Amino acid sequence: MINFFRKNHSLIIIIFFAAVLFSLSLLDVVTPDRTYSDTENRQLSSAPKLTFKTLVDGKYSSDYEEYINDQFILRDFWIDVKSYTESLLGKTENNGIVYGKNGYMFEKYYSVSDRRIKNNLNFINQFTAEYAVDTTVVIVPNSYMILADKLPKGLENADQQPYIDEIYSSLDSAKGLDVAPVLSEHSDEYIYYRTDHHYTTYGAYLVYCEYMESIGEEPASLEAFTANEAADFYGTHFSKTKYHAADPDVITYYDIPGKEVTVNNQPVDGIYDTEKFSQRDKYAAFLHGNNSLTVICSAEEKQDPTRLLLIKDSFGNEIAPFLSASFDEVYIVDPRYTEIPVSSVMEEVEFDRVLILYNFMNFAQDTNVINITN
Repeated sequence: MINFFRKNHSLIIIIFFAAVLFSLSLLDVVTPDRTYSDTENRQLSSAPKLTFKTLVDGKYSSDYEEYINDQFILRDFWIDVKSYTESLLGKTENNGIVYGKNGYMFEKYYSVSDRRIKNNLNFINQFTAEYAVDTTVVIVPNSYMILADKLPKGLENADQQPYIDEIYSSLDSAKGLDVAPVLSEHSDEYIYYRTDHHYTTYGAYLVYCEYMESIGEEPASLEAFTANEAADFYGTHFSKTKYHAADPDVITYYDIPGKEVTVNNQPVDGIYDTEKFSQRDKYAAFLHGNNSLTVICSAEEKQDPTRLLLIKDSFGNEIAPFLSASFDEVYIVDPRYTEIPVSSVMEEVEFDRVLILYNFMNFAQDTNVINITN
């Protein structure tokens, strides 16, 4: 028997690995596709539809490759293995995320789509031309622009400020509000999450204060609200890297009393889905996640209520509770979700002001801003 193994050593190894590959392939075929990765905190690709057009233009092959990568058997396990291996090898990045100082993670972002920015800017100008409402546009800088002292050496990301300045100078009737100075002033404080791409609740509060002061109103004091904390938050950057030595973040959220909330015209319990704070995707607790239309109203009826429309991406989720402390009614629209069109909201409700708020990187690539127009 020993002689047999010695003589057929190479053949046995080949048969073994072939059996492993065959077993994995078989499991890959019979295992149902997943729609969502809790580990990566994102939707997974589904099987693309084969058509003559997608086959000819190459879209089918690229979509199918993405589908295979997303649905590969034991995907979460292999992500963990990759993260640990690269960490042992001394790598300072993984899946487009680089490791900075003090536990901060940053996304690599080398190029900007001028065309997409121009298109989205045009959509904003179309909106303000169609609806004569006092409108302010805020483009929130991403963390790498503000936390320059925490960046790793050699990271040469695109400079966002010239683009933000160009956006503001190209607005027709809306006003641009540059929040980079106030965020930079507080850059030594906890204003961006370490493991996530969002600013923290305190960062959102600073932007809220800037907005209120820009319209001549006094912002609500942070001390007026009861603070709560949700520990062990691992955000989107961590989901891409699975970095084993990552420092978890803490989410602070504030009770805003006397509010009634609806999501897509259905009443919900409070501004926050507090159950989410005990789950993996804790950020989804704000505004009960991203939805087409969320409305926060004062429980006490007012004869002439002040109304604000917030058009936003996910960076608006943390600022919305503060805005609800300053306006009787806050309507919150996310153009990425179109169950309730912006046009129908504008036709049914008379607003005092509109705030359009996006983070720069999303504004520079989002294809859904068009949904704010007719």
